[in-house]
Amino acid sequence: MAVVLALLSALCLAVGTQKQGSAVSDRAHGRLTPRTLAALLRNHRWLLGLGLLGLGTALNVAALGLATVTVVQPIGVVALVVTTLLHARHRRLRINRRTWAAIGLCTAGGAVFVTCAVAATDPAHGISAWAERTVVVMLVVLVCVLGVAAALFRHGLGGTFYVVAAGILYGFVAVLVRLTITRIQGSTGGPLDDVNWLAIGAAAAAAALGGWFVQIAFASGPPDLVIAGLTVIDPMVGVLLGLLVLGEAGPGFSVLTGVLMALAGGVAIVGVAVLSQHHPEVLARRAELAHRDRRAPSRPGP
Repeated sequence: MAVVLALLSALCLAVGTQKQGSAVSDRAHGRLTPRTLAALLRNHRWLLGLGLLGLGTALNVAALGLATVTVVQPIGVVALVVTTLLHARHRRLRINRRTWAAIGLCTAGGAVFVTCAVAATDPAHGISAWAERTVVVMLVVLVCVLGVAAALFRHGLGGTFYVVAAGILYGFVAVLVRLTITRIQGSTGGPLDDVNWLAIGAAAAAAALGGWFVQIAFASGPPDLVIAGLTVIDPMVGVLLGLLVLGEAGPGFSVLTGVLMALAGGVAIVGVAVLSQHHPEVLARRAELAHRDRRAPSRPGP
């Protein structure tokens, strides 16, 4: 059931991402401003995407209530393929070989990483309160650092920064959601007696900041590039937090497993990098900018 819910979540996220991404890119033209966001709040396509993203998130939370982060989160890679196909059809783009190769690297790298993670983690391991507080403190610091960086250097940061930052934030959020659900399910009193409200507050702030970063990334690149970064980085962050901070490493974890996970993660990240350089929409935007530069009148010398 957890796998079915995760697959349905991935489909909702894929369609919602494509709807929102195309709506933002049509209006933002490379830069997202508060005025543009206000206009998007009246855009039916953007609102439909928002609703689908909300439904996908709810399904993902339900899946996390039935299985661990290492099982649920990586299934989101299905959203990458679906989003790519939908966006190519919407923009009438022909997907080139390098784009398909990049998608293959993301999918293969993610699959190997997850396979190793499932074998290396112990889902029955109890999480200590100290470990949970450590994750919360790390997330609070991360939200502050990324928020300040985005505010101070917003004109110099590219779309890749926002995609990576959102993926890291969502990885933390997924872990805290899983921990909160576990606390609710294991409560001996009322369902909210053992809830860590600081963790919920930190997760909500991270989700809000990550959502804003995703909208900025939509304005500067195709939605399938955004979803590629999220589906690669999000589960990796969740798995690494589980292994290194929450102590979920089981007897199956070894040096060889760690090396394989590192190599698989590297392959997936290379796939995202290739996609960011050779996606047909990226190439089209690059050619358009070059054409504008050639047509711009040259300034006379002193």
